[in-house]
Amino acid sequence: PGTAWCNWVIRAREEGRLVGTVQATVTGDVAEVAWVVGTAWQGRGYASEAARALVGWLRDRGRTVVAHVHPGHAASAAVARAAGLVPTAEVHDGEVRWESVAPA
Repeated sequence: PGTAWCNWVIRAREEGRLVGTVQATVTGDVAEVAWVVGTAWQGRGYASEAARALVGWLRDRGRTVVAHVHPGHAASAAVARAAGLVPTAEVHDGEVRWESVAPA
């Protein structure tokens, strides 16, 4: 109770293939997001496009959006940044908390 799990697939338009997923775990006003793209489709912007859409959808619904990114994973940091998230000083289990606060 009080937690919603939202999961979507990422589909390559030109191929019609599933290439990854984006997901959000929503508890109250906070949504923790993640993305996964298959290695054959990485570097083509799929994760950034999907993460931007997901974060925008969540923020439009008044959610603070959070992601945790390993400091050595530049590609995931680029996706987080493209989605409008910013790194915070908080580190949890070796991963940096990135955040976007919903407009008031």
